[in-house]
Amino acid sequence: MITVLIFLMIFVGVTVAWYQIYQMHFNINTPNGAKLSGNKSRQLDTLTAAQETSLDEAGASRFEEAATRIFGRGFNIAALRIAFSQEGREAYGLPLLRCQRKLTRPSSHQAGEGGVRVRHLRLFKTRLPSINVRNAFILAVIANCGLVQLLAAMSVYTIHYSVDVSALAWVNQPVMILSAIWGVVVLNILIFKLDTYLHDLYQARQLNQLTPLFN
Repeated sequence: MITVLIFLMIFVGVTVAWYQIYQMHFNINTPNGAKLSGNKSRQLDTLTAAQETSLDEAGASRFEEAATRIFGRGFNIAALRIAFSQEGREAYGLPLLRCQRKLTRPSSHQAGEGGVRVRHLRLFKTRLPSINVRNAFILAVIANCGLVQLLAAMSVYTIHYSVDVSALAWVNQPVMILSAIWGVVVLNILIFKLDTYLHDLYQARQLNQLTPLFN
């Protein structure tokens, strides 16, 4: 009974690994406000609506007031107008809302494209990433999915045969294969989170190249 349960969980792990490729593709190709928390989603709606009605002086004032309330006085209103325009909302607005608290104003000698700093931890700061590593993460998820398929195939193979190589002796135990498969699944989840985090920062850099993020 335990063996049947182990093989069932291996099958579930394989299914989840395939789903993760779809999930990665979906996350990349369908950016939307549903990926924001409730409060951030409301902020997005507020800024988008204010930007759409900012053609006259009163509307521009409302957008500036909303942007200052959400982002603070340090952010450049011109950059925020680009971010929450109809064209820039998905490319810049969504990422900026997610990572705004990580961004710090550059000091006077750091001003310019590379001046904005990212506060990852309390005492750990870096510049905004200059390389988009999303393609590498996609390849990593696909490779991990392939590894899961291989491990699952080995679980079937070792039902009737054993692997005699000492370094691979662990694959003769289905529970070890199960642990490895779910370890890879968890690794993919971490890759998803890191991909979103770094891509948001990369998009913030792209916006900073168009117009400085801070005054």
